[in-house]
Amino acid sequence: MGPEGSDTWHAMLDSAEAILREDGHAALTSRHVAERTGVKQRLVYYYFRTMDDLVTSLFRRMAERELARLQVAAAGERPLRSLWEIHLKSTDSRLIVEFMALANRIEGLKREVVAFIVASREIETAVLARAMDRASQVSRLGPAELSLTITSLALLLSRESQLGVDAGHARTIAVLEAFLEELETAAARDPGP
Repeated sequence: MGPEGSDTWHAMLDSAEAILREDGHAALTSRHVAERTGVKQRLVYYYFRTMDDLVTSLFRRMAERELARLQVAAAGERPLRSLWEIHLKSTDSRLIVEFMALANRIEGLKREVVAFIVASREIETAVLARAMDRASQVSRLGPAELSLTITSLALLLSRESQLGVDAGHARTIAVLEAFLEELETAAARDPGP
């Protein structure tokens, strides 16, 4: 097996990501990855035993990057706003749909997707719990439920925007941003432990 993390390994994953984003998983073949990377097809199998391994590695690399971004946002001055911005502006619904479809048949990918969802939800829930604990207002939504709501809403808005649908988006975004602002402002007044 070729070395994980090498320039060629990353180049193949970059090619696979572009193919998946532009043409979908049906076009994601070792031949297509090799052509796009500028290597021979057999080299793809030198670095990845199977195409399923390539897809799983691609998702893992993307998940690691996204978790790092979420952790930086969670540690920032305005973590609620930062997490919301990440979800709203960087969600690539085309890739999400492709990975979700593939996760239904690639067990290793399914494990990676589940691990990513759990880890990202934990980061978001911790930020929301801190803010909600410090804020005096009482919400019927707890941190875990609010995290799920924010993530789902951002994904839905992104999917619809990519289709050209924007009905109700501006008002929904404004209401949620006002809520996050209120929550963050209240939390800032009472910094807690």
